[in-house]
Amino acid sequence: MSDEYGVYYRPDLVVGQVRRARSLLVWRIGSTLVSAALVGAVWYFFPEQFGSWGPWMLGISVATGLVTTIWSLIQFLRIRADARIAQPGLAIGLNRQGMLIGERWFPWPEVGSVIVKPGALGSSTSLVTTDRAKGTGVVPLDYTDTMPATLDAAVRVLSAGRAWVDLSRMD
Repeated sequence: MSDEYGVYYRPDLVVGQVRRARSLLVWRIGSTLVSAALVGAVWYFFPEQFGSWGPWMLGISVATGLVTTIWSLIQFLRIRADARIAQPGLAIGLNRQGMLIGERWFPWPEVGSVIVKPGALGSSTSLVTTDRAKGTGVVPLDYTDTMPATLDAAVRVLSAGRAWVDLSRMD
């Protein structure tokens, strides 16, 4: 292994995730509108078939559509927030002196913890590095060209065993 290890953001992954989340959000909004329109139209044209259940069916249709739309909106906003962090270029830089996380430098003696946190509600799995003064650096790992275990091996080797990536939260 060389004395330097670089992890780069992959812009194609970022663009793909944002597009996928936006498409899902638009689909959910359209689906909710079409569902409400169909239930409303059937209730309007066949009121005797629905009776007093018409408003309930329309309400349930709109409520479930709104819940799934809000869920998709939250996912889209979290993915877009991660995408703003994941600008093309170097995400993580490692060498014998320390590690660069985003734009923050952490010398090995000052590294307190390096943790991989799983994503939630659409956000990316993140590498969170904390120094002994409680400063942190965060990198969304899903948009990089490395896997957590590969990064762990590089951190262990280049830090001479002084630091490692805590992968326990990935289980």
